[in-house]
Amino acid sequence: MTETPESGEIDLDDRALRQRLKTVSDFVRSVAAPVTRDLNRREADALLRSYLEPDCFPEAVRRLSIRHLLVLVGKEESGKRLGAMALLSRMSLADGAITVLSPARTAAELLSRVEYEPGRAYLLHDWIAESTDRIELVNLARKLAEQGSYLVITRNGALSDAVEVEQQWSAPDPGELFDFCLSTYGVRARRPSEELARARDLALTLPTPAEVVSLARDDEPAGEEVAAWFDTKPPLHEVREAAALAFLHRVAEPVFKQQFARLEQICQTHEKRGPRPVGAPHPLIGSAEGRAGFLAPHHRGQVLAELVGRYGFWLWQPLHEWVRSLALEGLDVSARASEGVAVLAAYSLGQAREEFLEVWARGAGAERLAAGNALSYMCADDTLAPEALRLALAWAADPADPRAMAAVVALGGGLSVRYPADSLRHLRRLASCDEPVARAAKGALALLLKQAAKRDDAHARTLIALAATTATGP
Repeated sequence: MTETPESGEIDLDDRALRQRLKTVSDFVRSVAAPVTRDLNRREADALLRSYLEPDCFPEAVRRLSIRHLLVLVGKEESGKRLGAMALLSRMSLADGAITVLSPARTAAELLSRVEYEPGRAYLLHDWIAESTDRIELVNLARKLAEQGSYLVITRNGALSDAVEVEQQWSAPDPGELFDFCLSTYGVRARRPSEELARARDLALTLPTPAEVVSLARDDEPAGEEVAAWFDTKPPLHEVREAAALAFLHRVAEPVFKQQFARLEQICQTHEKRGPRPVGAPHPLIGSAEGRAGFLAPHHRGQVLAELVGRYGFWLWQPLHEWVRSLALEGLDVSARASEGVAVLAAYSLGQAREEFLEVWARGAGAERLAAGNALSYMCADDTLAPEALRLALAWAADPADPRAMAAVVALGGGLSVRYPADSLRHLRRLASCDEPVARAAKGALALLLKQAAKRDDAHARTLIALAATTATGP
């Protein structure tokens, strides 16, 4: 790797860049485990502790026991993953462990490339296959029945024509789930009855079972102070300051002031406003160890949630322009912006993808790096990780696509933590092509395995073993 990188390439010979990529991967590794792995019975039981079976559960048990394959179809975050685990726990199995398969597997690959062991349970969550083939799924069900194995797949969306193996899924009643969690976790005695009554009323309005469980356990900051501040209809320049920090949280204070001044200049061209007036300290923002940050770390996501829910074109149009420009402001600023886009994706995935990820992925080398890092940061979230994989594989499908360079960054970063086999396979495929992306893919592979060799943990050993088995793979 001694050649000069072409325009749009990412130079993995750069020491600062290698360190930044390592920092992102280490962060994901510190908060998340590989998705594709064997989930033992103790882990499954712990996850199912707060699981309440929805009305569709008994019929699903019956159909899985007969067919050995069931595809749970429904809305995002409706409890399909835990439902799948609960269903598998009801089957007669030789081993209580659940083998979690990659969501990138197609129906054809599930049928012909997975070796199912007799009496074993398999789970494929958040299936990202673009289409389902009824004949292949029916044949897969037949193969599983012959082996005495069971597979549950979950995916978002509507039912297909594979009616034999699909089932519409729904979340349990939120009030019943709230009451169930109070009993399960024994928190009723610790909280006043008036507070519990208010919390139960709130639970009825929450969109996902996970939020209901979190509310019942009282283990997540409520963030009323953030919503209350937005309720006061603060001046737009203060809203922009909070928005800017959401994309630059924990950056050096002088850098934040400099970058926020750039945002204000952009906004003046859109709004025809004068300079921002000097006032009291921002109620949500502080400084610690020379870095600008929210007074409470969880305010970052809550601010973005409020911005998505309350504001439209006049706030977001200049903000989009400014955030996109942060990719060109140096590695530290770019990485903070990438993390901010990943946080935004939890509240508005479409906006994050269309306004930032796709634009960056088609840009210069620094912008492609920002796009890849954003996908890596998305991997820290269980719900966003499959979406990050979906995007990276779409970008990497054609090695001549300029977005393939951004995919390399993600495949060598956060995706290698959550989906190691998929990452290695696609990096090797890109490394063997005749396009400029091959150089970056080879560098990402070498860096990934070099870093793994320096660690002695399960993930590093998995990567090294997979690298040996996929050395000649597609």
